[in-house]
Amino acid sequence: MRHKPLTAVFLLIFLLLLHACSPQPRIDMRPVQETAEQSISSSPEEKELGRPGQFEAFNNHPSGEPSAIVLGDYCWSENGNPCKSESADPRDLMYEESYGKLFPGARIEFSMSISPSWTWLSENDLNTIQGTRIDVIQISDGVETRYENVGDHLDAPEEPGLYFYLATVTWDLEVKGQANYAFAFLVSPEN
Repeated sequence: MRHKPLTAVFLLIFLLLLHACSPQPRIDMRPVQETAEQSISSSPEEKELGRPGQFEAFNNHPSGEPSAIVLGDYCWSENGNPCKSESADPRDLMYEESYGKLFPGARIEFSMSISPSWTWLSENDLNTIQGTRIDVIQISDGVETRYENVGDHLDAPEEPGLYFYLATVTWDLEVKGQANYAFAFLVSPEN
């Protein structure tokens, strides 16, 4: 009977040693920040470019109200050639969204930001609209008006009414891309 408890102790020690010597899974103990920093330095070919930045169309007048902005289709070029995104009707994209308010002839200013700020897009100055082409389609009462390469602003019409817009932003830098943004403003002398 003495041999059974001693055998059980040796068996237990043997199993513990066997378990300790068996291969264990590796756990990556690097901080999350290091992993994010590594992906920043990668070239664009190795990265997912993701969604384009948040486009804004606004008027700085205190009585103006901003419009909701809806991102439509967008594309990024994988081979350095320009790409073309499909443009949807801004009236469809703005369905159930809030419209902004402007005085007739007010200046609609454009800006753009990328979030988070550490992405490849912002590192390469794609977080602004500088150096981009912005073409705008304006629709009101079934009449479509096109404005090409408007820069960072567009003047609202003098005629009161509800105006839908589709801004097509085109990047033609190291990364080529295009994105469509819909917004709408009610132009009225009484805000």
